[in-house]
Amino acid sequence: MKNIRIIKTDINVSKIKKQLEEHSTDWNYQKELQHATVLDPDVYLSQSGVLQLVIGTIDKPCEYVFDSEGCVPAPAYYRHTEAISFMKRHFKDFKRCGFLSIPIGGEVGRHMDFGTYYLNKDRYHLSIQGRYLYTVGDESVVVEPGTLFWFDNKQEHSAKNIGDDVRITLVFDVPHKKSNP
Repeated sequence: MKNIRIIKTDINVSKIKKQLEEHSTDWNYQKELQHATVLDPDVYLSQSGVLQLVIGTIDKPCEYVFDSEGCVPAPAYYRHTEAISFMKRHFKDFKRCGFLSIPIGGEVGRHMDFGTYYLNKDRYHLSIQGRYLYTVGDESVVVEPGTLFWFDNKQEHSAKNIGDDVRITLVFDVPHKKSNP
């Protein structure tokens, strides 16, 4: 497959999951941040829950976060140390990251990540909980908890929860390097 690459399976994600349970009120907290604006909810519809660890920032109100390299740790960054440690151990350098959830039977429709921010980043998922069908272009894979994979987020991609639990995944961006898995 050229659009999806499984890097590793059977990763023990229990410590990451435990911290998610301990800090369950962190989900969707970004809506309450001062000086933060959520993109138009009538345009950017999603069933996903979001728990951002590193948030994209802009310098001027007229900018879009998709075209900005700005990144800042969110308050939850300091509570979800197991996820941060995982990324540092495996990639050393990472940029925006956070957890996304999809309810049982829910899905995130086909979309592409656009903007200059994504041009020099590789996108990864570490599946924490649930089973989901991930599609990139014309390729699909069933993702189990404990799976780390790369995908080409410059292609249309989607996710459908096909399991019996809420799907939770850690999504993160790594500056592109030939040495990236």
